[in-house]
Amino acid sequence: MSTIGIAAENRRIDALLLRALYFGPKSYWELMRAAQAQTHQVLKALQSLLEGELVVYDGDRFVITEAGRQQAETLSLERVAEQRCEACAGRGIVLRPPFDSVLAAFQDIAAMRPKATPDFDQGYVTPETTVRRLALMAQQGDLMGRDILLLGDDDLTSIAAALSGLPRRICVLDVDERIITFIRDVARDRGWDHVHAEVYDVRDELPSHLRGQFDVFFTDPVDTVKGLLLFLSRCTEGLRGPGAAGYFGLSYLEASWRKWRHIQQGILDMGYAITDMLGAFQDYLLEDIVALDWARMAPVPVKEPDIPFYVSTVYRLELVEEPQPLFFGRVELGQDLYYDEEFCVPLQE
Repeated sequence: MSTIGIAAENRRIDALLLRALYFGPKSYWELMRAAQAQTHQVLKALQSLLEGELVVYDGDRFVITEAGRQQAETLSLERVAEQRCEACAGRGIVLRPPFDSVLAAFQDIAAMRPKATPDFDQGYVTPETTVRRLALMAQQGDLMGRDILLLGDDDLTSIAAALSGLPRRICVLDVDERIITFIRDVARDRGWDHVHAEVYDVRDELPSHLRGQFDVFFTDPVDTVKGLLLFLSRCTEGLRGPGAAGYFGLSYLEASWRKWRHIQQGILDMGYAITDMLGAFQDYLLEDIVALDWARMAPVPVKEPDIPFYVSTVYRLELVEEPQPLFFGRVELGQDLYYDEEFCVPLQE
């Protein structure tokens, strides 16, 4: 990004933070969500606002100063109230039948799943988010009577989908044996013969019996460029061809817009059109150890999260050409599958 582009992006972040604070004090976690930018950029902006005495921290909340208010008014920020729909928080989806009842049943099952582990960069979304994914897929015609591939399913989207009774077939691939065992046990107890789960490492080639077998995929992959495109490549191999669709999540908190551009270019090269992007669609329930790392990066001492601060955008893709995966066969990746310079939480040794 050019110097001019960096300056423009910094001004945008400053404006978003000042606008949020103009309408009342905010926690560190609320500002991380409000700034809509990569974490290190937000931290730099917060530090700048503190040093410029446009904002102060009272030990609990960030508060705009009189100088900050004047700056906000100079930019006419006080004239722009929150524009997102209050019913759906700007996601475009609210849970209506049958998904409202699916949520109630799903919450009981999800409460028993294995604890998330940083070994595989896991971080569960909220149960509402899991079911909201299905409502979105149904709205787009990608759920009813479809054969669905889920690459990585610590969020248990497979179980929520099975509870809905709408997909024809559900296949789960996950590197975590605990997750696979849990899904298999639930499927067996519920008599879900159409739910299949197997242990799979994305660095290995996709098993031949799964290639070209699915109408739709959903994955919530790692945020490195190579890692994310590897996930999408494996999913692409599983699709039947043009007209098939895919969904995945990508957060701006650990991915700059430049990284987004590289990822989007890879998506186009694989034969997809990007049909939809729903910002802040997914809320995550990060483990304490993950939130602690974000707290350590703060420019001031902060308390534990008071909201789900980590969010991601959901993309919908549709194949418009014959699928062209970017990776085939075994791919040798170590920590660089999960980690790059924009990653915020170190992997556990």
